[in-house]
Amino acid sequence: MTRPARGELPDPEILRRLREFQLRVRNPTRKVEVVVPARGPLSGRDANIVERLRRHSEPLADSLEQVLKDLNDFTRLSYVGPAGEIREVLRATVQLFAPDDEVRAQPWFVGYAVGNKTNPTQAERVRFAVQARGGNRDQVSEIDPLVDQQVGQIGRQTYKTGSSAFHAGTIQANVRKLTGWVFAMLDEVLPE
Repeated sequence: MTRPARGELPDPEILRRLREFQLRVRNPTRKVEVVVPARGPLSGRDANIVERLRRHSEPLADSLEQVLKDLNDFTRLSYVGPAGEIREVLRATVQLFAPDDEVRAQPWFVGYAVGNKTNPTQAERVRFAVQARGGNRDQVSEIDPLVDQQVGQIGRQTYKTGSSAFHAGTIQANVRKLTGWVFAMLDEVLPE
C-alpha cells in the first residue's frame, strides 16, 4: 500500500478494504458481507418527494438520500446517525415552508413562550405548511379545523419519534418506519 501524496485523497477501494478489516477485527464472530451502500430503489411517490425537496433545498435532499443509503448499509453498527438526520430533514423542511412570522399571523396560533417571545410549535408549523401548500386561502379556510389540527399533531409526533430514536439509539427497522412517516409528512408539506 502506498501513501497518497500530500493533498491527494486515498483510494476509495483501500478505504473500503480497511473498513471491512476493521469490522472483522472488532467482531470476528459476526459474518461481514461487503455491501456497497446504495439508496436502493424508490417508489414513484418517494422519488417524486426527493425531487420536490431538491427543488427547494439541495442540502436537505442530499441529507434525505444519505439516510436512505445509510439504511441500506447493513455493515452499520448503529442507526442513531440516520435517525437524527431524518429528524433534521423533517424539522428543517417544515421550518423552510413555515416562517415564524407567518405562522404567528394565523388566527389559530398559540405557540409556546421562550423568554419574552412566543414561538410556533412544531405542530403549528406543520399545520401552516400544509395549509400554505393548498395555495388558495379560501380553500384553506374551508378545511375542517379538526383534520387540519390532526395533521399538525401527526407531524409533531413524527418529529418526536425521530428525536427519541436519535437520543436513545435505535435499530434499523425503527429508522425505516420513521423514514416512512417522514416521507408521508414531506408529501403533505412540499409544493408540487
